[in-house]
Amino acid sequence: MKVLLVKLGHLGDTVLLTPTLRLLRGRFPSAQIDVMVRSGCEVVLRGNPDVTRIIPVGSPEKENRSFLRELRESGAAFRRIAIGSRYDYAFDLSGSDRAIFWVAASRAAVRSFNDFPALSGWRRKIFTNSTGLDWTREHQVLRDFHTVAGIVNQHALPGPLRFEPQAEEEVVHEKLPWLRQLDALAVIHPTSRWAFKQWLPERWAAVADNLAARGLQVVFSCGPAARETELVRSTLAMAQARHHSTDGRLSLHELGWLLGRAQLFLGVDTVTMHLAAAMQVPTVALFGPSSEWSWHPWQCRHELVMGDCSCKAGRVFVCDKSKPYPCMARITVEAVGDAASRLLSRT
Repeated sequence: MKVLLVKLGHLGDTVLLTPTLRLLRGRFPSAQIDVMVRSGCEVVLRGNPDVTRIIPVGSPEKENRSFLRELRESGAAFRRIAIGSRYDYAFDLSGSDRAIFWVAASRAAVRSFNDFPALSGWRRKIFTNSTGLDWTREHQVLRDFHTVAGIVNQHALPGPLRFEPQAEEEVVHEKLPWLRQLDALAVIHPTSRWAFKQWLPERWAAVADNLAARGLQVVFSCGPAARETELVRSTLAMAQARHHSTDGRLSLHELGWLLGRAQLFLGVDTVTMHLAAAMQVPTVALFGPSSEWSWHPWQCRHELVMGDCSCKAGRVFVCDKSKPYPCMARITVEAVGDAASRLLSRT
């Protein structure tokens, strides 16, 4: 049995695929389950026992793409997918022409997708089967899960996210020596690839000070990009108490290791929020322009703190994307603190 799933999204989209992978592994215990993802997103599936092969192709970030790299990755992917025995099932979980091409290249006996909104013309003719979940107000986990479950005749409910950190404690402590002295951890991830999703640095500083007053030791996490590390440094400079920063030094798996030892996570809609959910960390998630019904922390204890956004229903945003949207600025320190208190009281 050979199964191919084509999921050409970002890191967070790839994490949200993991309940579907667990479904397939349960349905076909000895199957070869291959997953095609955007180059760079394969990191979140490394170590996942539900995956046989990861096939990366085409980075989601334009700055990481080049003609030669795309040609090389596409050639390698084509050889792995199209040469040899054909697949039994292939699923398009992306809804893009590129994904449709790879499903066709798989030569799978059953080629499936979720037909919402409805496809027509040559694209529709590529597929042999479809499901019809209206996912506009559903969580993204359910979009993938029901696309696959409905075709393989598996009646089940999706479980939690899965992330298997491939990191050694000693390596993390070498990068962050001060971490050995900390015990009751709260991790705050204030940055995002998209600045409009972020909150205000001075408010993160106030929340961190409040958590410190409760006896928690706060670690700010961020990626290695200069924009992210500088944002965290400016936040730390505004705080009254002493807090710590990963300073962009940790890999995604090392960050997962750190999250697994935290009592609380606070952040905005990013892959780190989904990793925290996968590690079952009680999570405070701040949402403004993001559709919380589609992207909220999946199956972990969490509190949502909402910034009212009138643009969200129609998905037409007119604000300046280079800075936090006004809806994010409407979130108060008190609202985030109250959400954290409710989670900590149930820990």
